[in-house]
Amino acid sequence: MRSPKHVAAVAALLCSFACAAAGAAPIAILSPAQQDTIHDNSGNMAVEVKAEPPIDPREGTSIRLLLDGKPAAPDSRGMSFTLQGVERGQHRLQALLIDPQGQTTAVSDTVYFTMWQASVNAPPRKPKP
Repeated sequence: MRSPKHVAAVAALLCSFACAAAGAAPIAILSPAQQDTIHDNSGNMAVEVKAEPPIDPREGTSIRLLLDGKPAAPDSRGMSFTLQGVERGQHRLQALLIDPQGQTTAVSDTVYFTMWQASVNAPPRKPKP
């Protein structure tokens, strides 16, 4: 039996090939940048996405964010997202363009980033006098 991560990765890969062949609108994650380190003890982070051509809200197209292969926020017609509660460590982020019928029409490149959070086991250092 395949793991959910494996199934999601294969589905995204197949969609990216099919979407590219069909000439689907490209979608990209503008921030965080590739290999960014996000410093937030609460695990909050901003995500900015760009679609070309821009999404027309009247068409019913939306954007879905996947964090480590799972939906990370409600689908939205906006280009800005705020993720909450992202755990410390390395993660992967993708954006999907979803048509009104719920089908994925484009998949962004995967952005890898690290969420940094202060550890209770390593208190902040005191400045030297």
